[in-house]
Amino acid sequence: MCSTMDMSLAEPADFRGFDSRPRRELITNPARVHRMLQNLWDRRVLLSAKLEGDENGYTTALLDVNPLTGTIVLDELAPDRGHERVGLGTRLRLTGVLGGVPTRFVGEVFDVGVENDIAFYRVAMPQQLEYLQRRAFFRAYVPRSLELRVHLVMEERFEVTGRLLDISLGGFGMQLAQDCPLAPLDVVTVRALDLPDGQTISCTAEIRYMQQEYGQKLIRAGQRFFGLDKSVERTLMKAIYSLEREQIRKRPLTD
Repeated sequence: MCSTMDMSLAEPADFRGFDSRPRRELITNPARVHRMLQNLWDRRVLLSAKLEGDENGYTTALLDVNPLTGTIVLDELAPDRGHERVGLGTRLRLTGVLGGVPTRFVGEVFDVGVENDIAFYRVAMPQQLEYLQRRAFFRAYVPRSLELRVHLVMEERFEVTGRLLDISLGGFGMQLAQDCPLAPLDVVTVRALDLPDGQTISCTAEIRYMQQEYGQKLIRAGQRFFGLDKSVERTLMKAIYSLEREQIRKRPLTD
């Protein structure tokens, strides 16, 4: 077990692709639930906790995530008055923030144990997580006729390829097969992202959300860029403006 661990750029011609409203995603796929919890554990994210009927806030952390037994282990609540209220059947409302994005879930304690004089709680693996992400960049949509592709690799374990749906200086959206093994919070290597002018960029990105495409057996995945250098940003900006000009050109004229 582990212990607790304490665009100065010209504005685009049109803002219809800009959306700063929060997007709430309900993750119910068991594999993705496990992967998101695993990411929170791997990155030592502190969790805020509330007990039902108690509006006081407490802190805890994940000590283990075990998909084989369908359980997670939480560290003792701090301060102590929180731990004093925990017993079998106690329901905890938990929130972890990674990269500025909250992930929320509810867990019910079915076992309270002690190891090295520190209490811990075994909790059933949650059946769903609520994931909230916010867009803060102008997005340019990619017409289907371009058929631009994105090739992703994760820790050399698997590779996936999908169609590019939209792109911004902050990230991109792409279409993936329903059985894609990725999950929100995964960090991936973008081995190749096609741009409309024939160029290709490579970078690192984090999966921010995944949702079922309406009426299709496909997944839409939103991703955030990590550490783009200035030359890649300039290349992206040219591509975004090119896509926007094409969108404007194709709009019907109005009186």
